[in-house]
Amino acid sequence: MKKSVLTQTDTQQLIERVLNLNPDVKANWGLMTATEMLVHCNLAHQGILKAPKSDKSATFRQLMFKFVFFNIRSEFPKLAKGPKRFQTAGNAPDASFEEEKSKFVHILSKYPQKDYTLEASHPVFGPLTHQQWGIFVWRHVHHHLRQFGV
Repeated sequence: MKKSVLTQTDTQQLIERVLNLNPDVKANWGLMTATEMLVHCNLAHQGILKAPKSDKSATFRQLMFKFVFFNIRSEFPKLAKGPKRFQTAGNAPDASFEEEKSKFVHILSKYPQKDYTLEASHPVFGPLTHQQWGIFVWRHVHHHLRQFGV
């Protein structure tokens, strides 16, 4: 079974890992600091949790990317780029690390308790099901925690 933030146990494991993160750790790849990564994830997850249901159909390209991501590939590519609105390199002061870490844990803990269905569209994959969003978010967080060695 694939890990998902919709499962309390899987989410708790991610939270325990992020609690081991500190502001001085250097990234194994990429340009973000630990604080910038937390801000990035917080922005992305707030967007996912608030996004409206998609009324669009996926393009053929999106269907192919979605198939590969959910059925063949088990991790994000190391230098994958997200939408510009979630790019935070150079835009998060290290002084806000503890605040962003606390916010990160709070937002992540919301996923298993959702009382509505996530059905928004993703810019690369198109519309995702609730279960696909759970897997996607878990992989996204796992990717960034690996990036910082936790």
